[in-house]
Amino acid sequence: MAVKQWIVADCDKDLAAYFAQKYSLNPFAALLAVSRGLRTDEQIETFFHPDTVALSDPFTLRDMDKAVARINDAIDRFERIAVFGDYDADGVTATALLSAYLAMREADFFYMLPDRTEGYGLNKTVIDRLHEQGAKLVITVDNGINAVEETAYAKTLGMDLVITDHHHVGDELPDAAAVVNPHRADCDTPFRELAGVGVAFKLVCALEGGDADDLLDEFADLVAIGTVADVVPLTGENRVLVRRGIRAILDDPRPGILAMRESAGNLDKPFNSTTVAFTLSPRLNAVGRMGSAMRALDILLCEDDETAADLAKILEQTNAKRQQTETEIFEKAQTQLSEHPDRLNDPVLVCSGENWHPGVIGIVASRMMEKYGKPCIILSRCGDVARGSGRSLEGFSLYDALKACEDILEQFGGHTLAAGLSVKPENIELFRERINAYARTLEMPFPIQHIDMRLNPRVISTEILDALYTLEPFGANNPKPVFGLFSMRLDSVTPLAGGKHIRLTLSKKDARVSAVRFGISPEAFPFPVGSILDLAVSLDANVYMGETRVNILVKNVRFSALGGDDYLAGVRTYTHIRSGAHVPYADDLVPDRAFVGDVYKMLRSMGGACRSTDELCVRLEKGGGAICPVLLAVDALCELRLAVREEDGTVRLTAVREKVNLDDSAVLQNARKCLQ
Repeated sequence: MAVKQWIVADCDKDLAAYFAQKYSLNPFAALLAVSRGLRTDEQIETFFHPDTVALSDPFTLRDMDKAVARINDAIDRFERIAVFGDYDADGVTATALLSAYLAMREADFFYMLPDRTEGYGLNKTVIDRLHEQGAKLVITVDNGINAVEETAYAKTLGMDLVITDHHHVGDELPDAAAVVNPHRADCDTPFRELAGVGVAFKLVCALEGGDADDLLDEFADLVAIGTVADVVPLTGENRVLVRRGIRAILDDPRPGILAMRESAGNLDKPFNSTTVAFTLSPRLNAVGRMGSAMRALDILLCEDDETAADLAKILEQTNAKRQQTETEIFEKAQTQLSEHPDRLNDPVLVCSGENWHPGVIGIVASRMMEKYGKPCIILSRCGDVARGSGRSLEGFSLYDALKACEDILEQFGGHTLAAGLSVKPENIELFRERINAYARTLEMPFPIQHIDMRLNPRVISTEILDALYTLEPFGANNPKPVFGLFSMRLDSVTPLAGGKHIRLTLSKKDARVSAVRFGISPEAFPFPVGSILDLAVSLDANVYMGETRVNILVKNVRFSALGGDDYLAGVRTYTHIRSGAHVPYADDLVPDRAFVGDVYKMLRSMGGACRSTDELCVRLEKGGGAICPVLLAVDALCELRLAVREEDGTVRLTAVREKVNLDDSAVLQNARKCLQ
């Protein structure tokens, strides 16, 4: 379990009380809004009454007038139009939306999505294919902003391009008939954070003269799915679009969307933005990850229930295959680290394998980052090239790190938190060394556990669920609230679903609650009964026999005694020492013989095993700052074969009884050398 820095949001209770009274808000909702930075009357009104927010005029987007003129001219002349999208859920929904609109206009058009093996966006091969199918006008959705050479090549074939995109703009714009992108420096639109499908919707609104209301009835569901899937901020106009789309899916769903919900077993459960993110989006993305995204486009455009049901089964099977493939690669990556435990001290984790599926390595990188709390890059070796995908955390720019290694990379690109790259297989080890050398020049951040509000367990009730409902939809920049339950006593741990999950019973004074932790067995849960814990939790509604109860879902756990900054500082110092970096001298950083002896005796008093070094630190009662010498002591015991650290983190004494000399420990010798 990754070490995280817990940050509890500040909240002006007086301001929250003022807003609650003035706008008749649920008091918990007002507290949460203020804790998230809403401070003015306008912000409160816009957030809690988004349906009153007018969508901005689509013609405020630069080149929108040119795009409308060129597309209308093509429709009137019955020129062949190609809609070219992307293979992710945002690109697929954008393609479906524009295609459905062009069908309503009875245009001569066709659509095309790239295969993941072809890569993202336009290339000359794709341009040739579009030309062979008679396209005179190509409209891109969710791509094209950097297709400078491809646009010039298309013009030599007598083809025009209208580019609609939302990705960051490069130094040069394509020489297209129109380039519509809210991130253009010369674009004055009041809202820039649209997804690709949001830009496509703005285009359709402009083609209809600018009025969005009737078009929302027709297309808001597609806009909502693509917007949530692309993890753009669910604030401002996106909040309006997603709320309207959720309502449309509930009131009058497309056959394909209804079929996906039914095949996923979701029809009898609440439907919201979280359902979109974790049920619909993965299924639409799965076919693009594992092969062709055309099935995802087909299910969104199909109009009969039978076809929708058949396609939903295919998506369900593909998603299951994606999950299996992802799990297999995730396990292989973990095995690599267990076989090379020294790499666990690297600030950036780099794992590689032969022919690992390129469609899922990004997800694996995310899972590895979440588990180990470090930036992670997963590389798939295929022939004479290894292609990779990386994920990072707040405070470490993956793009800058790759930039520092660009002389040994074939290519790279991306953003601060996510990036892609390719490297020659023979340079993978050099790349691992170089990117970690770069990372060691920085103060690496801890992953952050955000807490919206401290919560007294006695006040947990359905009233809080009512407050949460008013904050929907949840997503980027408006995540589902996380509450902090502090200094709770763990009374029991009960297995659920055959040991796949656990139920925790917790108490504090006269308050007693139960909470569920998914994806962990009782044996793997590193906190013994009787521990005093801090928990980061979310709250959900559980409706049974007409009665609504509150489900408490555990997101993160730590020992209360290790909740201070001294513990984080100790972990950071240990990481520096184990990587060979120099650290400021302190008498108690490296354990002496007496300290190592105390650690050994404590392990023996616990029956020869301890579930984690954190538990050992707590039981020694030396404070969170002692985690560094505790970790070094355990490393020394393992090195001298007096103990072993198992894969689940358990520290277990061995049967070795002969005397050993601590002066023989290379771990402790090297640690002392690191002290300045």
